[in-house]
Amino acid sequence: MFQLELMEANSHKNVGIYVRVSTEEQAKEGYSIAAQKEKLKAYCVSQGWANYKFYIDEGKSAKDIHRPSLELMLRHIEQGIINTVLVYRLDRLTRSVRDLYSLLDYFDKYNAVFRSATEVYDTGSATGRLFITLVAAMAQWERENLGERVKMGQVEKARQGQYSAPAPFGFTKEGEYLVKNPKEGEILLDMIDKIKKGYSLRELADYLDESDAVPKRGYKWHIASILVMLKNPVLYGAFRWGDEIIEDAFEGYISKEEFDQLQKILHDRQNFKKRETYSIFIFQTKIICPNCGNRLTSERSKYFRKRDNKHVESNHYRCQACLLNKRPTIGGSEKKFERALIEYMQNVKPRLEPIIPEEKQQDYDKLHQKIISIEKQRKKYQKAWSMDLMTDQEFEQLMAETKDALQKAQADLEQEQAFHKPKNPIDIERAKEIVTMFKESWSVLTSEEKRQTVQELIKQIEFEKKDRKIKILDIKFY
Repeated sequence: MFQLELMEANSHKNVGIYVRVSTEEQAKEGYSIAAQKEKLKAYCVSQGWANYKFYIDEGKSAKDIHRPSLELMLRHIEQGIINTVLVYRLDRLTRSVRDLYSLLDYFDKYNAVFRSATEVYDTGSATGRLFITLVAAMAQWERENLGERVKMGQVEKARQGQYSAPAPFGFTKEGEYLVKNPKEGEILLDMIDKIKKGYSLRELADYLDESDAVPKRGYKWHIASILVMLKNPVLYGAFRWGDEIIEDAFEGYISKEEFDQLQKILHDRQNFKKRETYSIFIFQTKIICPNCGNRLTSERSKYFRKRDNKHVESNHYRCQACLLNKRPTIGGSEKKFERALIEYMQNVKPRLEPIIPEEKQQDYDKLHQKIISIEKQRKKYQKAWSMDLMTDQEFEQLMAETKDALQKAQADLEQEQAFHKPKNPIDIERAKEIVTMFKESWSVLTSEEKRQTVQELIKQIEFEKKDRKIKILDIKFY
């Protein structure tokens, strides 16, 4: 997760050394973790700073400040553990002017000094703050220009028919291009034929489960994944790139006219289901109350919107158990939960683990600090004993006492980690499949199709609500 090193000292400077390297920069000698650490250690020695701690974010970009070790360092600044921040270069900390202002204000608030080992900044004067802001503005401009160039290159590759995502069902990849997979293609054409003959998605899933057909990943056919396959323009040789459809990119299985006919069949069936149902709740029975652990209930509300003088209906979720027991209820609108789901899916790829609540992370940090403190104390006892500053009996007694305290702290930490460890870890490939499928298809699904996807793939959703914003902490999949 992050690396941490600690050295003892008698200096009044408690230095937090922040080191960051992005995935792209890891191969560059000057930007490597080892290179930055070596130069920053030498800088501390030259300044007479003996008390320093490393906060290392490996494989992280500077596009925002949501990085594990940076967030830990900020908490330590607030707690008074750190009073000086040292970086190799300003762009190791941030490339955003807005984030720079936020960080400098934060440092000032808690009386922390900012230093760069390779640049001269005096943040205590107006001129110095202007200079550092100009440097950050140039770094932000450089990052945004690079991002635009990369995006333009990706768009051009897509327009040339290069497919950057994993191959969808019915295809394999030769280099960056899609080619038909004859064996999977037969299954795909059979699926299309069955839909045209009147099979429902549930009947089609049951039919495929009973056949010899095997999905690309996993062993069971799901309605949600079948729906994504049948709505994917790769069927006629096109694919989506953002909001753009790249036509005639490769050889498909059916014509554009046949694809449009298939979409009309699926759409008409969904409209028929909508007329039968009063309301469609995407997350029905899936959201867990953070207060009591019960599932939130879904309800339809109607209100008058003043800005356009319209009566509007919307879906909401709240905990009836908390309401009945006269406890504060935590809930929100379906739109807010949907936005939170999109944000979670966009950020879940690097880790595929649940997000730990901030309060629990602080508990972890305290236990880590306690363990480090006890280990330091034991080293001091060993040093004093070796210099004949204490008797053997005193040494044995102190080591025994600190051993018990150390074992208890380590046990407490393990217990906390075990409690928040996912109880049903899912297969990584299966998780990647779900996340990829979500990113590719969610924006084009109808409300009923979104509901089917959630009901089919998601077991439960855990969330927190702060400042009226909903944040999903963990999703358990089937």
